[in-house]
Amino acid sequence: MALIWERPVADRRRSVRLDRDRIVATAVALADRDGLDAVTLRRVAADLEVLPMRLYTYLATKDDLLDLMADWAYGLIELPGPKTPWRSSLRKIAQELRAVAGGHPWVITLLGSRSPYGPNGLRLVERVWSALYDRAPDPATAAAACTAFIAYATGALAQEAGAPDSPDVERYLATAVSGGAYPTLARAFADLGPADTFDGGLEVVLDGIAARLTA
Repeated sequence: MALIWERPVADRRRSVRLDRDRIVATAVALADRDGLDAVTLRRVAADLEVLPMRLYTYLATKDDLLDLMADWAYGLIELPGPKTPWRSSLRKIAQELRAVAGGHPWVITLLGSRSPYGPNGLRLVERVWSALYDRAPDPATAAAACTAFIAYATGALAQEAGAPDSPDVERYLATAVSGGAYPTLARAFADLGPADTFDGGLEVVLDGIAARLTA
């Protein structure tokens, strides 16, 4: 079966006007409101006030919808210009990813599980590779650098999203690290916030890439 990106966009004259953009917007609103697990074709159809079978004119499976939602999220990212220094480019992309994830927490799950084959995803990947490819000593080093950057950005955001999400968990961890058994964690929790950890890890990754580019 052809990927969602290869199939033509259907045009149907019906009482309730549908298209891919409206379906995706409805799914995004549902995920923002109730979480990604709530996004099903049946729920989206109900919010659109149509029968679920109507959606199959535009989508073959729920995976198609998730791919479209992931690409919608990539489209929110403001990419740096082509003449921006490579380090500044990657830093901006990572920070834009974090900002999008902050506004739509469900995005993290999709970015870590869906390949960026849509037009917005490919534009982002192209920008990452164009920042590094010609600066690396060989293609293998360029590929490793791009992969390391993307893996760090998505992995760090996933870890941040998995931080304590209830007062009980926060209370437990605060008590555990303050008891003296985990002194380094206690200092880290006191000194660093999520943004500090993300930005600091990013600089470590960029330092590593810089070292490989000049090796």
